[in-house]
Amino acid sequence: MVAVAAAGVNPVDVGNRSDPSWAGLDTPYVVGYEFAGDITWIDTDTTDLRIGDRVWGLVPVRGTRWGAYAEQIAVPHCLLAPRPAALSAIEAAALPLAAATALQTIDRLRLSPGDWLLVHGATGGVGHLLVQLAVARGVPVAAASRPGDRQRLIDLGVKLWLDRASESVPAVAAAELGHGFDAVVDLVGGQLLRSLPYLVEGGQAATIVDLDGNFDEAIDRNISIHGVLMRPGRDVLDRLSTAVDAGLRPHVRQVWSLAEAATAHRRLEAGGVGGKIVLSVCG
Repeated sequence: MVAVAAAGVNPVDVGNRSDPSWAGLDTPYVVGYEFAGDITWIDTDTTDLRIGDRVWGLVPVRGTRWGAYAEQIAVPHCLLAPRPAALSAIEAAALPLAAATALQTIDRLRLSPGDWLLVHGATGGVGHLLVQLAVARGVPVAAASRPGDRQRLIDLGVKLWLDRASESVPAVAAAELGHGFDAVVDLVGGQLLRSLPYLVEGGQAATIVDLDGNFDEAIDRNISIHGVLMRPGRDVLDRLSTAVDAGLRPHVRQVWSLAEAATAHRRLEAGGVGGKIVLSVCG
């Protein structure tokens, strides 16, 4: 059992709240899949975790009936890890789901230092973490945003910034570089197909949203497409702790109380958050 200090708010929370069928849930249920808190009870001594430990956790977004929007959560110890000392509870609750998604997306793309990556949605909850992870691997990143977010993306390490209002961001970006991209990531939806013509032969593409449309171009040019759904585990949290030690940080835009969860969902549904929303629960 973990006394929840803070819980992250994510688009999947909104989706599972409005339609739990995808996640295989029956009412009643509680959403929330990433959190930070303190262990209050544990049923085994086969783990290095102990009562009183400050931990962070990540549970599956499908099949989890009793999530983290609560004062306490019961969770298998294999989905918990010691919280990085460099992070507050609020920061720790903002990282696991989005950062694990970013990490597993980067892993799937198998990029080498110097390979160019185009990121759609770089200012979002997953995107701003994916940019940091890519840059840490020596992968140059191109990304578009509103002009007001330009400096934030540059500070994160984006090497080629573009105005999101451009008629075709992938075309403008490839023209600026003078060559195609080695990989593209679509974190917002609707951007993958229009990006394929600007990938190199045999390039990589990944998305965390629905795949719709005609992907003949990917077949004709041997482009690999990856659909990514985060898989939790202690190993993922430990890898994220290492990334935190190397400088990975979430951009927390707003903090609401647990009683204000509905307000937090409405804000997320309105779009344009540009970072993470977190619920402060207790402690």
